[in-house]
Amino acid sequence: MRRPRYQRSAAEILRSVPPHHRAALLRLGLDLNDPAAARLFVEGVRAADEAIASQQRWERERLG
Repeated sequence: MRRPRYQRSAAEILRSVPPHHRAALLRLGLDLNDPAAARLFVEGVRAADEAIASQQRWERERLG
């Protein structure tokens, strides 16, 4: 799988999480102020970004 041309920084990803989502994640036990939890969250977001980009490439290739 190709890497995206632009990979968002960890800080950019964490800054993009609105306060109400942070509160919901905290209720679920994921404290984004904890470095280990933040690292896990960022890895998950990056994996999702890569999966979305891959799906978009597949759709473009299939359609055109």
